[in-house]
Amino acid sequence: MINPSFLNTFLSLAGTKSFTKTAEALHMTQPGVSQHLKWLEEYFKQPLIEREGKKFELTEAGHRVIEYARSTFLEHDRFKQSLATDDPHSGVCRFASPGSFGLRMYDFLMDLNRRYPKLIISFSFAPNSTIVKDILDDRLDIGFITRDPDESSLETKKIAEETLQLMVPAKFNDFSYAGLQALGLINHPDGFHHASRLLQQNFPREFHGMDDFKIRGFMNQITRILDPVSQGLGFTALPDFACDASTCKPKPKIFPLKKSVVDPILQISKKHRKLPSRFEFIMNEFRSFKI
Repeated sequence: MINPSFLNTFLSLAGTKSFTKTAEALHMTQPGVSQHLKWLEEYFKQPLIEREGKKFELTEAGHRVIEYARSTFLEHDRFKQSLATDDPHSGVCRFASPGSFGLRMYDFLMDLNRRYPKLIISFSFAPNSTIVKDILDDRLDIGFITRDPDESSLETKKIAEETLQLMVPAKFNDFSYAGLQALGLINHPDGFHHASRLLQQNFPREFHGMDDFKIRGFMNQITRILDPVSQGLGFTALPDFACDASTCKPKPKIFPLKKSVVDPILQISKKHRKLPSRFEFIMNEFRSFKI
């Protein structure tokens, strides 16, 4: 890398056309100015000036180095200014969420992005554990999870909640534990977790574990999990955000339950990392967004 002070010396030399005046302006010695010029010529392997007695002219390479030096310092000044400017409406924003809430969050972010196109939205769908790890490893700025993290280095804030639902085919009418057993489960990555919590709360005497149910299928694409339920192939358990996002027909219906199970949506970020103002702006906008 070129020492910026060498370029600065050469810029001054080209402007004053004098080694003496350059030394005085930069509070250097004249041999020091000559040494800077020599280092630049050795680096570029080109003569940068042509001497004519006590005078000199820039070579073609010298003119090009001057252009390079000016652009380098201009870019440096722009970058320095950008660090001092914290624009709440521009910059890269890295988010991640589990699938269900992510469907709604991504819709909000895209709506916001249309209004503020200088925001650069990076959004990933990921499980809770991956989101926590990516926040800790600085691969994400803000994450949204559904379970309290154990890490004390994370700042956690509840921003929403989602209700779990048992979803059954539209023509299903046997609203009993035995009816669900006969129907069987359409599983997904969180299927056992969601279903067991709902069943334990609402059928405490009958429910002995997910081994009570035959697995009728599996789907890991959040927007397609209800497709086999729609076709009468089984029941499943999903957060209401994912249920609302499904477009399958006939649309599955909610199995009526006496006790609801609600998961918090937690916003997480590094506790001692000060995020740029755009993240406060985005989350303030989110609070007024109807999810």
